Amino acid sequence: MKRYYGGQERVAKPVEKITIDERVFTKRRIFFIALFFCLGIGALAYGFTHLHGSEKGWQTVVLDKVTEESSCYDFTLLYEFGKTKKSTRKERSGLESAYRKLTSRAYRVYDRRKEYSGLGNLCTVNRHPNEEVEVEPELYAALETCLTYNERMLFMGALTEHVEAWIASDSEEALFEYDPYGNKEVADFFRQTAKYANDPEAVSLRLLGNNKVMLFVSGEYEEFAKANDIIDYIDFGWARNAFIADYLADSLSKQGYTHGILQSYDGFVRNFCEGDGTFRYALTLWSDGKGYDAGEMQYTGAKSIVWLHDYPASGAESEYRVLVLPDGRKRHTYLGRDGFPESAVPDMLIWAEKCSCGEISARMARYYIADFWGSKEAEREAKSAGIGFLICTNGELFCNDDSVTFPVLNSYDGLTFRLAR
Repeated sequence: MKRYYGGQERVAKPVEKITIDERVFTKRRIFFIALFFCLGIGALAYGFTHLHGSEKGWQTVVLDKVTEESSCYDFTLLYEFGKTKKSTRKERSGLESAYRKLTSRAYRVYDRRKEYSGLGNLCTVNRHPNEEVEVEPELYAALETCLTYNERMLFMGALTEHVEAWIASDSEEALFEYDPYGNKEVADFFRQTAKYANDPEAVSLRLLGNNKVMLFVSGEYEEFAKANDIIDYIDFGWARNAFIADYLADSLSKQGYTHGILQSYDGFVRNFCEGDGTFRYALTLWSDGKGYDAGEMQYTGAKSIVWLHDYPASGAESEYRVLVLPDGRKRHTYLGRDGFPESAVPDMLIWAEKCSCGEISARMARYYIADFWGSKEAEREAKSAGIGFLICTNGELFCNDDSVTFPVLNSYDGLTFRLAR
C-alpha cells in the first residue's frame, strides 16, 4: 500500500467565524451562522464598529491578485489604521506590501514538499538526512522551540501525509484504505512509524548553531521509510500555523506595524496591538456531542492565543483537520505517542502575554494530547510559564487566570456554562 500522498496539494480557503446550530457536525456540512468575515476562530477587538467602514479604524486586510503560493489563505489579518502619523492610504499600502512578502516567504520556509533555490526550508531538512544543512532563521527558531519544550512532537510528522489523506477520505473505500481503526495493515504502519518517531536512537534533530541543523536517521528507519514511501521525518503537523503566525506577527511588528490581530482558520491568534486595549474573544465549546456558541472572553493587551479542539469549527477544518463519521466518531490530527488521534478533552483554550503561539503549543500540547485530563500537572506547567487556559467539562468552565473575564456566557438546550476558578 502506498503511504505517501505528495500529489495532494493543500489549498486552504477563507472561512467564516461562526456560532453553532444545535445539530451535530458532519464532514461535508457544518452548521454555522457568520458573525463577521474572518478565518477560523476569531479574536474580536472591542468596538469593531468600523470593520468595514471608513479607512480609519479596524479593517480586514485582504490581499488581492495573489499569484504565487502563500500562507495568506490560512489567515485573516485585522488592523487598526490611523494610529500613526502616516496617512491611512500610505499605511495600508505599506502593510499590504509587507504582508504579501511575508506570507509568501512563510509558505516557502514551512513547505515540506518542495525545495527552493537559495532557501533552507523544512523540505531541505527532510531531503538531506544525516547531512548538515543551513535553514532560514525563523525555521531554526521554530525547531529550537519544539526541541526545547516537546522534542518528539516534530517527529510524528512522518505520519502527516497519511493523516491528511485519511481526513480527506470521502468514501467508505477511501476511509478503509487509510483508517488505522478499520485496517490492520494501516494500524501496524501507524504503530511502527510512531515507534521510530519516539525513539531518539532512530531519529533526532541536532541544532548546530548559526542556523545549521542535522537530521539524524538510523539505517533501519531509513529502510522502513523507503519501503513505506515516507519522505518526511519531521513536520509541525497541526502546530504549523502556530509558528507561521508567530513569524508573521513578529515580522510585521519589527517593521512598525503594531496594531493588528492575526488569526488562522485552525485556532491560532496573535494579537500584536500596542497598549492596553480591551478585546473580546468568541468562545466555541463542545458539549454532549454538539458545538455551541458559548459566549465570549474579555482580555486586555497583546496576547498569543491557541485553541486546541478535536472537532471542526469551519469548512476548511472539515477538509484538513477533522473527519466526523456518520456515527459521530471523530478522526483528527492530534496524534498520541502510538500514532493514533488522542485528546483528553474536546476543547482547550490557552493564552499568554509573553509566550508565542509556538511555545504555548509545544508546552501545553502534552496535556491535551493525552488519554486523560491531568489538571494538576497542566496547572503547574501553566503557572510556571505565565500561561492561562480554559477547559470545559460537563458544562463547567475552568479558568486559571483571573485577569480575563467572561461578560457573556450562553446557555443552550438547558445546558448552562458555569465558571470555576
